[in-house]
Amino acid sequence: MSESYAELEEEGVGSSSRSVGAQKQQAPVEQTEQEKRWVLIKAVLGEMLCTFLFIYIVCATGANFVRLKTVDNPVVGALSTGFASVALIYSFADVSGAHFNPAVTFATIVTRKTGISKGLMYMGAQLVGAVFSNLILLATFPENFELGNVAAQVAVRPAKDANLGNAFLTELILTFILVYVIFAVAFDTVDSKNVQVVNTPDGVKQKTGGNSLTIYTTSGATKAGFAPIAIGFTLGFLCFMGGSVSGGAFNPARVFGSALVGNVWGAHWLYWIADFLGAGMAGYTQKFFATGNNK
Repeated sequence: MSESYAELEEEGVGSSSRSVGAQKQQAPVEQTEQEKRWVLIKAVLGEMLCTFLFIYIVCATGANFVRLKTVDNPVVGALSTGFASVALIYSFADVSGAHFNPAVTFATIVTRKTGISKGLMYMGAQLVGAVFSNLILLATFPENFELGNVAAQVAVRPAKDANLGNAFLTELILTFILVYVIFAVAFDTVDSKNVQVVNTPDGVKQKTGGNSLTIYTTSGATKAGFAPIAIGFTLGFLCFMGGSVSGGAFNPARVFGSALVGNVWGAHWLYWIADFLGAGMAGYTQKFFATGNNK
């Protein structure tokens, strides 16, 4: 830009002309900045909506079968969780990446696939979505539940006969499995032809993955096109594992929303530490085995 000014001065163009020229050159940059900022805003709002829908579906399913007084059957929860996740990932993958889980977002931060500021915004959006989903549960279900309101009824808690070590290790392993699959199918093999990278305002001139918002398509051109199905199946079969020990959360937002609205805080810290630890371990393990890692 300074070279252009020098050329204009040599040609004898007045200051008013230089001012107009500067505005013309700066306008596209400002527009690009606004577009990037708007993409980030939509991603955060999309993540909040995605989390809201996922947790509402999961909790409403549990509450509905409590009211029906049916025999406890993990198949019901597995089908609801699996089907909902497939639908929502296909719907929001190109908007926010459809994490709807702070543990997943944490893993992308520590492996530098997501910037810290963007990751924290995602986690905040996920928690807000989780709380709203439980508030809507209060509005849609009567309060005649054995454990109080509906949020307290569907709150995740360790089994009475399980010690903290049992619950902690169960949550860690379940989250590890989930995040490893997510990284393997959604992040590792995305076709570069189907990827659009939009730099966020905090890293406009940087090309590192940590400062970019990567939007991948769910086309069938690569393995990533089947990522929602693989992740949905994983969430489904995880519902068959460990639910009778830790409650089977493998998602801190799922625990937080019900804990806040239902005032159920028993061993709440466990679901954050175990899930984050399992997610981080899975992210680095998959990064070690990643096809693009030649080290």
